[in-house]
Amino acid sequence: MGRFKWLFLLCLFITLGFVSFSYLRRSPAELGGASHWASSIYNNLPRYEVSRFKGVLDTIDRHNPTTTPEEARRSSETSENDSKAKVASTPSKKLVKQSVQRTTKQPQTVNITDSGKSQSSNENQTVLDVNNNKTGKDKPLIVDTGKNRTETTPKPAESGTPLPPTVPPAKRDPKWFLSDDTYTKSKCPSAMRKNPEKVPEGLKLIPDIPVLMWNEHINPEEYARLSQFKMNYGWKDLPYADIKNCLRHLNTSAHRYMFPGWTPDHAGCIRCAVVGNGGILRGSGKGKEIDGHDFVWRVNAAMTEGFEEDVGTRTSFYFHDINTMKNSQASARKFGYKHPPQDKDTIYTTISSGIRDYVYFDAAMSWKPVESGRDKSKAPPSQYGEKPANTKFRMLHPDFMRYLKYHWLDSPRRRGSNIYRPTTGGSMLLTALHVCDVTDVYGFITADHTKYNDHYYETDWHKVVFYANHDFQMEIEIWDKLDKAGIMNLYRGNITPAARKRKK
Repeated sequence: MGRFKWLFLLCLFITLGFVSFSYLRRSPAELGGASHWASSIYNNLPRYEVSRFKGVLDTIDRHNPTTTPEEARRSSETSENDSKAKVASTPSKKLVKQSVQRTTKQPQTVNITDSGKSQSSNENQTVLDVNNNKTGKDKPLIVDTGKNRTETTPKPAESGTPLPPTVPPAKRDPKWFLSDDTYTKSKCPSAMRKNPEKVPEGLKLIPDIPVLMWNEHINPEEYARLSQFKMNYGWKDLPYADIKNCLRHLNTSAHRYMFPGWTPDHAGCIRCAVVGNGGILRGSGKGKEIDGHDFVWRVNAAMTEGFEEDVGTRTSFYFHDINTMKNSQASARKFGYKHPPQDKDTIYTTISSGIRDYVYFDAAMSWKPVESGRDKSKAPPSQYGEKPANTKFRMLHPDFMRYLKYHWLDSPRRRGSNIYRPTTGGSMLLTALHVCDVTDVYGFITADHTKYNDHYYETDWHKVVFYANHDFQMEIEIWDKLDKAGIMNLYRGNITPAARKRKK
């Protein structure tokens, strides 16, 4: 019996050896069958023979662990349909070649979701293609955003919200601004962009800085670039869909240039009156002079009724963000202020300081209620009149706002704190300086502000209050420098009894 037993075991090992040799040359489906057959033999062996047989079974299991016949069948079908999915049991030249050529796979398609997240169609691909611009994963993306000041910008993240670059972007570095030469084409010799040497020391003029944005500015690469900067200097944490819904309305040639009826290469000079709300205007008698300009800019509680002799009647541009507009309505209501000017020629220009502005502008231009946020309503916004045309709206580019903050209104207060921001009136004044040829400024704070009421429309005496989130002293000094440099003309007041009048 002992001889027959050893003969049986010898035949068994020869058979298993043959099976193992055949196994290495078979498909995954066949491997699953061999494993299943070997397992059945293993389970029926006497306990004292298990250790001898287990080595052979482990060899099979290492090649095809825990594979069921059904899984093997599906794997076989996949293998037959796609020869690229076949994997050899040992390394081959073909496999090595495939790993070397990873960066030559088809370009990755990047899609931005409504929440602002980017998704790729194949996470294993390593080439990224946006507008036919290709790059490896570890290299900067080469993009074409019209006239981009730099060729390198952060690429969109493969998943999740756009990630910041390894080195945070320099907020004042010109390479982080787009380029737009629209306002350099003026033929007026007195335009500030024609006289950069007049700009006072400490201020920096970039002649081709973009001012406005329109529908073409929202795309995956621009969203990724501007997502590096917080509001209102970028699109950080802003949903892609909300930005796109708003900018889709800014789709005409009128949205690419500030002044209706003029062209960038106009002859002559565009003369602008920039009107603040300072008490220095009360009793000034500057109304006719202000209205005599080509365009009149106003801000916040822009009241004219009852003050025509001092501040004029026209409003070409109403400058605001939604927060300052609403606050002005609330604070000046007791003086008779109801809403921003609604002249037929008034253009509403916004700083777009946050999601609130994008949602509100979208509703206003769509003639629909505000659907979300703190301004959610049952009726369309009423501040701009009934069913305003989309050509009555402009939005400043985040690059321009960042440029103003870090090159013109760079207050020491901003360092180490997020509370500081330029005043809305100051941003309006500097915007006008960059687009107008001649800029006359009225109603802005001067060094002798203590002589005047806070606002021209106030009936009681209110001294000028310096708020912590603004740097009024810095603005006083900058307006003084720009006036003395001949870049703008600042109205410094003519003290009259009306201006001095206080409540007894």
